[in-house]
Amino acid sequence: MEWTDPEALPREVEAVCAEFLALADEAVPGLVEGLHLRGSLGFGEWYAGRSDVDYVAVLTRSPAAVVEVLASVHDRLAAAYPSPAFDGIHLVGEDLLAGPAATPDRPCTLQGRFLPAARKELTPVTWHELAEHAVSVRGEVPLRLWRDAQALREHTRTNLATYWAGQIDALDGFRADAGIADVAWVVLGVARLHHLLVHGRLTSKNGAGRHVVDHFGEDWRLLASEVLAWRVTGDPVGLLSREELVDQAVKFGRLVVADGSGRA
Repeated sequence: MEWTDPEALPREVEAVCAEFLALADEAVPGLVEGLHLRGSLGFGEWYAGRSDVDYVAVLTRSPAAVVEVLASVHDRLAAAYPSPAFDGIHLVGEDLLAGPAATPDRPCTLQGRFLPAARKELTPVTWHELAEHAVSVRGEVPLRLWRDAQALREHTRTNLATYWAGQIDALDGFRADAGIADVAWVVLGVARLHHLLVHGRLTSKNGAGRHVVDHFGEDWRLLASEVLAWRVTGDPVGLLSREELVDQAVKFGRLVVADGSGRA
């Protein structure tokens, strides 16, 4: 579904956010001064069963000083809400002003797993999404939030050439086990980054799917249609076999990485 009213979040999203805040407030009153949603939710997209809740929690205390509290909160939250995944990072206000490179490792969560100190989401993408597309459940995003367009572009090129090139190789190496979710992950993932390099702005996964055809042409329409149909409805169109989907995804992914790596 698509939604545009931040006062009326999807039911599943509202529930897990409310539970997180209630657990944190119970553990340490006043600990969480800001809870901001990013990712697909920031672009008005939510598809139950296929979308995650990507968040940034802004704390009033050093995350390192309350790491055990946060671990307990997220353990209880994951037990109460195993789905949707509540994935994100815990920062302090100074981090938002300083930027990702100047921010030390922070506690984060990934697919229900709590990591006491990591660099997950400490990237220019997180800061730019907060500045441009955040949905604030509690508090407000600072007006002086760090932003650096050139750092965002450099991070995007590097991410394409390293992480996403590896994801494409993995898809190619495990073709027999790959499904439509794996195909969509690669196709929409690389297309989102390429869109930024071409247009200089972030886009959603749906926007990335449209970019596949808009930029690379009609040869890729069936692939784009299949992954967008799965994202929206949970089922591909069925015009391509699983083997054809995987083969096209690998070819498309390598085309995007090669094209994106050469962009200024």
